[in-house]
Amino acid sequence: MKTRPILLEGDFYPRATSQNGIDYILPTDAELPEHKVIAWSRVLDGREVLCAINLAGDHAVIFATIDDDLHEVNSRMRCLYASDLSPAELNVEVRNGKSIRLTIPPHALVIYE
Repeated sequence: MKTRPILLEGDFYPRATSQNGIDYILPTDAELPEHKVIAWSRVLDGREVLCAINLAGDHAVIFATIDDDLHEVNSRMRCLYASDLSPAELNVEVRNGKSIRLTIPPHALVIYE
């Protein structure tokens, strides 16, 4: 937290998630229990950090929307923190604007920049 002020000071944005990369929902929607993942971003000075937590007892593979203007297609976001084994880098894809495909272990938190 001390080395990344964005985590404390950045603007907060809940992020829509999707299991299939087509149908996205926000964490406030009624379908949230079906997804079992909550994702949010902190944005500061033209940079974004995406955080996601898997509330389920099994692995989650899910797409999470990121800021369309801050990321180039086919660029990569790298893992800053994972409470369990997670991919080191993820590709930015054109889905719901732009998204990344997260693989999150059970009951784990991941943070990508």
